[in-house]
Amino acid sequence: MDAIQLTPYHSAIPSWSGFQYQGKVALNVVLDYILKIEPSEHENYRLELEWYEDFSIIKNDEYVSIHQVKSYKKKTLSEYKDALWNLLGKSVLKPGIESYLHAATDLDTIEDMKSRLKQLDPPSEPKPPKEPAKGPKIKGYTPWHYYKMVIDTDAYDSVFDSLSIYLYDNSKRFCPLNELEEEIKKRIRLYFQKNKGHLPTKAHVETTYHYLLGELDKHITNRHFKSQENDEEYEVFPDRIPFKVLIDVLDTEWEEPSEEYILHSLRSIFHTTCESLFEDLHQTIVTEECEEKLEDLFRAEDYVRQISELSNGAFFTFCQMVTPHIEFHKANTHAFRDLIPENGMDVFCYALYEIKHVLRGYKYIIQNEQGNYVYLPSTIKLNIGRIRSESREVSRIAIGILGNAAIRDELYEVEVIITENVWAESLESAANKIFDIDPKGERNDNITKIKRIRLIDIDTARKELN
Repeated sequence: MDAIQLTPYHSAIPSWSGFQYQGKVALNVVLDYILKIEPSEHENYRLELEWYEDFSIIKNDEYVSIHQVKSYKKKTLSEYKDALWNLLGKSVLKPGIESYLHAATDLDTIEDMKSRLKQLDPPSEPKPPKEPAKGPKIKGYTPWHYYKMVIDTDAYDSVFDSLSIYLYDNSKRFCPLNELEEEIKKRIRLYFQKNKGHLPTKAHVETTYHYLLGELDKHITNRHFKSQENDEEYEVFPDRIPFKVLIDVLDTEWEEPSEEYILHSLRSIFHTTCESLFEDLHQTIVTEECEEKLEDLFRAEDYVRQISELSNGAFFTFCQMVTPHIEFHKANTHAFRDLIPENGMDVFCYALYEIKHVLRGYKYIIQNEQGNYVYLPSTIKLNIGRIRSESREVSRIAIGILGNAAIRDELYEVEVIITENVWAESLESAANKIFDIDPKGERNDNITKIKRIRLIDIDTARKELN
């Protein structure tokens, strides 16, 4: 049997929510380094993603600091046990390296962790493979291996000296996802003040922020695809982004936002909004002690992870489909505001959570068990005030969907659109309550099929599909 080669390098492929958190934390740390080191040193530094640690800072091919990122909602030490042993063990392998733990929730102090970590059960020892390996495999060290390194070398006290909890503005020891954006934007403004002698406009900060995330997104997404292709075998070389690449983004005088920028913005809004909604849902499940519903939440989170892996073109089509009553043929600043409506994303996310079916096809449509009816979860949410009537608003929504040429080909495959609180026997009947559809209009089987699409609410969809 071929020996299994152990290495301290690991593939930290996170969940979709961890992916967002980890990327923003890494960007925030890089900006901190850029602000504190001399410009003449910038070209010597690189950001390494998901190799030796969740991310690391490299100077002249030497590790300066390593970073573990945890977006756990709980703050008990047992949740961070493995991450701590990983960091401590790597300090044995590379003495003098700075190691940091990043968290979305406030944690105990390092002194408390040091006094209590040894009292917890050690990490689980990895089980031997059930079958002989067919060829040489490279496996990452596990927390158990790092635990043994620290204990066997009697280095427990010394390695804790190099471990810190990363500090954010005002010496805050944690930073939730919804606050990371402002942390990053503060550093962008500081960079402008330090290097250009003036504050950037709000629009310039927004554009720079999304382009910076876009650079990281390219590398992380590419790495995930390669990891999936290689199965259990790891890449030969780590992915390292020169600081200069990100500094070039900071130094660019952005004008009209490009289509690529709009798409990165849409992705960021989509993930941030879903993360916030799922956090609230998780808290409700825990508070109401409905642990069995966690499986439904994890399934919904996995659906969103699948959507995050769509190409830019496919992701834009997804945005168009979930807001089918609003027509956009290309990603522009208006699409940026309307295609991922914050007050409608809760409809889409809750539909994924409530309906216990696997997404198919475009990864955002649902088929019934027989596979002959296709349901489209949407962001459609009826908001009426004192002046507009419900029937008129439903008609406007139906007319918007029927007239949306941008997704007409995709709508041919849909029989039912899931909404928050809209119900209609068909788009045609809903539209005709207020507006007359020209009976001498287009004569086309596909157009006729679109006219027959039903609008239903989430409760009705759950009954029909579950």
